[in-house]
Amino acid sequence: MNFIKNTIRYALKMLGFRLIKDNPQSFEYTAASKLLEIGYGHLESARTEMSINAEKKPIPWFTYPAIEYLSQLDLSDKIMLEWGAGNSSLFFSEKVKTIYSVEHNKTWYEQVKKYNISNQYLFLSETNYATEPTKLSIKFDIILIDGIKREACSKEVFSLINKGGLIILDNSDRHPDIAKNFRKHGFIEVDFHGLGPINNYSWTTSIFMDREINLKPLSIQPTLPIGGGF
Repeated sequence: MNFIKNTIRYALKMLGFRLIKDNPQSFEYTAASKLLEIGYGHLESARTEMSINAEKKPIPWFTYPAIEYLSQLDLSDKIMLEWGAGNSSLFFSEKVKTIYSVEHNKTWYEQVKKYNISNQYLFLSETNYATEPTKLSIKFDIILIDGIKREACSKEVFSLINKGGLIILDNSDRHPDIAKNFRKHGFIEVDFHGLGPINNYSWTTSIFMDREINLKPLSIQPTLPIGGGF
């Protein structure tokens, strides 16, 4: 019995809880764990397996530092392309002028379609996924690569991005060759390492900025981070 109790106590510690001194059988969050699990909403996102914040609002499945950085920018005049639709569509549709989304999974496409996002153009492409946006004859200010065939999509970016544009590559730590190629083409890379929704491990979301980029903040920049301001 003691072995089971000790195992449970150890597991809870690993999840960010600590023993309450006056009651060795009870636990409380450490300050840092409470900030992550409650302040950022990680606990609820992991429980529901949905990319949401503490207010249960949809957010991209990026690292939290990347989300906070992008949230402070005024993107209201931007035209955006995303490979991979979902909660990122809901999040960015409230920030950009127009969003074009390409999805390969028919079931998920039908789900996103139900969101009825007024400024979204949603495309299902099960075969020509990477090249689908080239049919539109549109240049984009922001391009998000967060779906399948990321290497193939990354090669199409250069004919699709506007001068002064911004590329977002999620899970960039798994795609160093893509990042290297963007840098080779003159883009400035900024990596946002950290934790994010749902997952219990850290990863990297990277942005790549054209050297003529001119981003405006919504208000002050930097804004106070969640749990900050001390």
